[in-house]
Amino acid sequence: MALIKTVQTLVKAGKSDLSLEAAVKNFNEKLFPAKSILGNTTQFAFFKEDYDSYLLMVSQPKEKPATPLDYNILLTVTSYSDKKNQEIAYQFEKETKINLNVPVPEQLKNLFANLNLSFKVFEKNPQEAMAIMRKETYN
Repeated sequence: MALIKTVQTLVKAGKSDLSLEAAVKNFNEKLFPAKSILGNTTQFAFFKEDYDSYLLMVSQPKEKPATPLDYNILLTVTSYSDKKNQEIAYQFEKETKINLNVPVPEQLKNLFANLNLSFKVFEKNPQEAMAIMRKETYN
């Protein structure tokens, strides 16, 4: 009987006064600026393409929100392993010094569950998918 792999997305939230652009430079993987599905936000992404692939995306609003939120940083890690997702999120927190300990509303978790589908696109067409996220045209 074949083992069916299920895509898992971990969503973490935190609050930081640091610029996301400056913080991601401390992460060991080179994140690239990416299009944001969240509107007026700064977003970075990285896709690790190997036997243990994962997709990491992190975002921060460009302007301070009109209402005080409990968080201003959102991190998602998508792979076939919740353990892998937790390890990558921990590594991101440690290297960037961004504390991602704010409870994530269930509605937000459900919204980001759609990343499970995006992950499969990245697996099948990684260069094209990354080019689209980078706002590039893939040839």
